[in-house]
Amino acid sequence: MGNPFKAMIMGYFLPLLAAGIVAFVPDYDEQFIKWAAVIFVILLAMPIVLSFRFPSNKEKAYRLTLTYQLYAFTFLFTFPLLKVLKENIVFQLLLVIVFISIYFLARYDQRTEVPIVYPDGDKEKKWVAYVYYAIPFLLIILGFGGNYIITRTAFQLFGNEFMMPYVSTILYLLSCWLLFLLSSVAYKSHVKEGYLEK
Repeated sequence: MGNPFKAMIMGYFLPLLAAGIVAFVPDYDEQFIKWAAVIFVILLAMPIVLSFRFPSNKEKAYRLTLTYQLYAFTFLFTFPLLKVLKENIVFQLLLVIVFISIYFLARYDQRTEVPIVYPDGDKEKKWVAYVYYAIPFLLIILGFGGNYIITRTAFQLFGNEFMMPYVSTILYLLSCWLLFLLSSVAYKSHVKEGYLEK
């Protein structure tokens, strides 16, 4: 991975980018800006804390920080749907619980004989793996392929009241999919391949 310190420094741009994108989607909300700031402060403190955890190997601290930067990046993309449902704390809590459970589900999946993400070379992929890898393509199609003109036309046709929850749900599902992938890769590297023990 080249220089882990430089990669970690560059990694801070990912959550910043995500926070910038979702800050005004569907609208500006000071509460969510505060949450994004708290997440970023935690990320800034993380390499210091992890350096104490791995005093003889700062590279691990930097790489683990980069992992958490990627998790934060995915989590920030749940904010639009959380903001759409800001009047309903129960649904917000459920969405956060589902998102966090994806992290543990990926780790559990990696402990099965044939995990969905990166099974061993001698293992055949499960049918569910093909479904999993098809999800982002389906979501991109449902999200109008990221085409701004088509999206704007859909907003004009169906109105903000329908389109904001729709687009926010697609972003939420994409973030869950990406979290599953990142958690699986991290578990495979850090635990199964014993990276943290080296």
